[in-house]
Amino acid sequence: MKRSRTGASLTPAGQKLYPHFQNILRQYTDTKVIADQINGLKTGIVKIGAINSLSRYWLPGLIRGFERLHPNIHFTLYQGDYDEIREDIRSGKVDLGFLKPPYTNGFKTSPLKIEQLLAIVPANHPLAKANNVSMTEIYKTFDNIILIPEGSHSSVLEAFNCLDIYPAIRDKIQDDYTVMAMVEAGLGVSFVSELMLTNCPFAIKGIPTTPALNHSISLAYQDPDNLSIASKRFLEYVESQKADLS
Repeated sequence: MKRSRTGASLTPAGQKLYPHFQNILRQYTDTKVIADQINGLKTGIVKIGAINSLSRYWLPGLIRGFERLHPNIHFTLYQGDYDEIREDIRSGKVDLGFLKPPYTNGFKTSPLKIEQLLAIVPANHPLAKANNVSMTEIYKTFDNIILIPEGSHSSVLEAFNCLDIYPAIRDKIQDDYTVMAMVEAGLGVSFVSELMLTNCPFAIKGIPTTPALNHSISLAYQDPDNLSIASKRFLEYVESQKADLS
């Protein structure tokens, strides 16, 4: 441990040993859980990493349904972007994380759903009446593309690049709700998950694109043998409910 005026941090050797200490702690916790189960108790903690849209629209229902079956198992949720969630899984901070390719590389995964990104425009924009819009038309219509500066919009850039289109991207905003507010204010066009438009408080319209912007969402984790008993049960529960995810 290194100490300074600003606090304490792990040494390089400590950083290498930290995941092993976490596994020891997890094994101890699982041993206690098994002992509690023998005594008629069912306890445990599930640590999950999820982006904003999934933590808002998927997790409440999943957690509610799971806790009805296992009322003494509790949850810790860590929100972040896909890069942060991937690192949290790798470091052992979370047991399970919702990720999309290519962030799932190197992990075990349980595929859940193909998610669609929609172009969003102000509700009073002429394109708001369209049932579909091409990426070329978006490029020609808007002088600003508002993107989230991480992997959420890698598929958007890939779609433009495949058409040899390189749009002006003046604004990069991390928060989905800020992005939608900026679109509502007429500051540009953007792309959000169809989930984010459920009960959307902004005067915007989501439009499917050509080509379609789709990616798969999976529940990712490391070695399943190292998952806590509670996390294994939650993984099995989510897999049983994936047909109802919307």
